Order: sequence, then structure tokens, then C-alpha cells
Amino acid sequence: MTTNTQLSAALAEAVTGQITDKKWYVSKTFWTNIVSGGLVVVQIRYGFIVPPEYQMVLLSFVNIGLRKITNTAVVW
Repeated sequence: MTTNTQLSAALAEAVTGQITDKKWYVSKTFWTNIVSGGLVVVQIRYGFIVPPEYQMVLLSFVNIGLRKITNTAVVW
């Protein structure tokens, strides 16, 4: 490839990435983890403690499910 062709391909890839990638605040995984952190605070505040092993397994399955339905990268 010539330098001009390589430059055009790189520019097209960069522009496409900016259009198709999603912002961090749209990420379902990000908000799932924020909610799970909030639920830990609720557990501490009210004393209703779910065993950490159960929390880890549940959050793992939720994140795996979200990974299956996600097809775009996050842009910071």
C-alpha cells in the first residue's frame, strides 16, 4: 500500500470508530457496576448482608450476559 492509501485507511478507521463507539456513560456494564456498589452500601447501612460468594456469582453472570449483548467499544 502507498502512504496515501494507508493514511486514508487510518483516517476512515478513526472516523468510523468515533461514530460507532459509545460513550462511557451509555455503558450498561458501567451502570451495573455502579448499582452493585450502591447495593453494597445499602447492605452495610441496613445490615441485610448477602454472602459475598453469592454476590460475586450473580455479578459475574450479569456481566457475562452484558458482554454477550455488547458489540461496541467504550470511548472515554
